[in-house]
Amino acid sequence: MPWDGERVFTFPERDGWVFWTTGLEPAGWGEVAARVPGGENDDAVIAAVRAIDERAVADGQAWGAGIWFPESNGRRPTASVLVRTYPDRGDVAQAYRRFRKQVRRVPRIPGVTVSGYTVDSVETESGPMVVQVLDSTDDVTRVLLHTWRVTLFPVVADEVVEIECDTTYTHLVDAVEDELGQLVQDSVYAVAEGDA
Repeated sequence: MPWDGERVFTFPERDGWVFWTTGLEPAGWGEVAARVPGGENDDAVIAAVRAIDERAVADGQAWGAGIWFPESNGRRPTASVLVRTYPDRGDVAQAYRRFRKQVRRVPRIPGVTVSGYTVDSVETESGPMVVQVLDSTDDVTRVLLHTWRVTLFPVVADEVVEIECDTTYTHLVDAVEDELGQLVQDSVYAVAEGDA
């Protein structure tokens, strides 16, 4: 967890979502899975938590993770979220403009075919935000992945917050996008549990 004892970017509790600080041991995967209705004994739920946690640890920069298990999709792991924060951003407007320039072009990802890419800029009460939407297919597995990367330049902290959300459920793209939008809209800066 970055900056123990200080206010950190936090998602609110939301039905169907579980969030945690990454780097769990196997017992921790079970504890997170138990927060999903029926998940304490569900191997698929535990495996999903483990996979996202391991992905976050391998990423090296993601300190927060979450998974959406909506009732409407049979409490299956439908979307995942990774959270990264980068301190010492400096001037908000300057960092925001520089980042917007960097992300204009379609990214090139080894072993992946990009089939769609859009970038949008949004002004929010929390600060300016850039939303990248990427549709890509793994060249080996042929799995289509829908990814949103929300990069927030908060006015309350000298940092950049990056939220990466993805799903393989093409028919639920709109629902995932709505959920992500609500999470970002309701996000706050709060003192981490145990640090108050």
